[in-house]
Amino acid sequence: MTYSIKEFSEMVGVSAHTLRFYEREGLIKIERDDNNNRIYSDKDKLWVETLLHLKKSGMSLKDMKQFIMWGYMGDETMEERLALLKNHRKKVEEEFEKIRQSLEFLDTKINFYENELGNCFSEN
Repeated sequence: MTYSIKEFSEMVGVSAHTLRFYEREGLIKIERDDNNNRIYSDKDKLWVETLLHLKKSGMSLKDMKQFIMWGYMGDETMEERLALLKNHRKKVEEEFEKIRQSLEFLDTKINFYENELGNCFSEN
C-alpha cells in the first residue's frame, strides 16, 4: 500500500514538514512517482515509528542518522546497530534513574505538605 505525504503524515502523527526534514537529513529514503511526488509505504511507516521512538528516548540526531544508515546497509551492520542501541539504552537508564530520584523527592515533599495541611485542619 502506498500513501501521499498528507495521508502518511496523518497516519504516523507527524507533519509533512517533519517528514521532509527527515528525508533531507537522510533519515528516511522516499520513493517518488512519475510526477516527482513522494510515495510512502508501510515499510516507511516502520522506519518513521522507529525514528519517533528513538527521538522520544532522547537519542541524538547524529546517532539516529548512524542507526538508520546502518539499517539501510542491511544485515551486515546488525552488530553495530546493536552496540549503538545498547549504549543508548544505558544512557536512557541513567536518565530514568535521575527522574526516578526526582519523583521520589517530589513524593516526599507532597507527603510532607499533605501531612502538615492535615495537621493544620485537625488542630482547628
